[in-house]
Amino acid sequence: MTSCNRVILTGRVATAPRRSYRPDGIPVIQFPLELNDTKDPSGHEKPHGDMGLALNRTRSGNLINIVAFGKLAEFKNNPLQSGQTLRVEGELKQRRWQTPEGKNRTRTEVIATDLRTLEEANRTMDLHERGEEG
Repeated sequence: MTSCNRVILTGRVATAPRRSYRPDGIPVIQFPLELNDTKDPSGHEKPHGDMGLALNRTRSGNLINIVAFGKLAEFKNNPLQSGQTLRVEGELKQRRWQTPEGKNRTRTEVIATDLRTLEEANRTMDLHERGEEG
């Protein structure tokens, strides 16, 4: 049996991405992608902003950890912002490690192969539907 590991998600950047660099100098960004909008306690949609810091919000969706390397981490010199709608394509990976205290930890994340703002993703889809190159 052949397996397939491809994930396509659309959601909002929950908090501003953390940028770092691998020892070989390759840039890396990490951020949580929220798959559903946040709601206030009464169930009404709240305005988007820094979703991770608002104390009066409850999460109605899932946070998925996203990691991007190299040119994707540079995101075309246009930094990602909290609340921005994003389409992420990539592979699902799971990391396991042990803390210095001996506790086992697991983290599931999507290693991005493509990142696009929703506006870019819609523009690309429109071009493909008309048979034009993107």
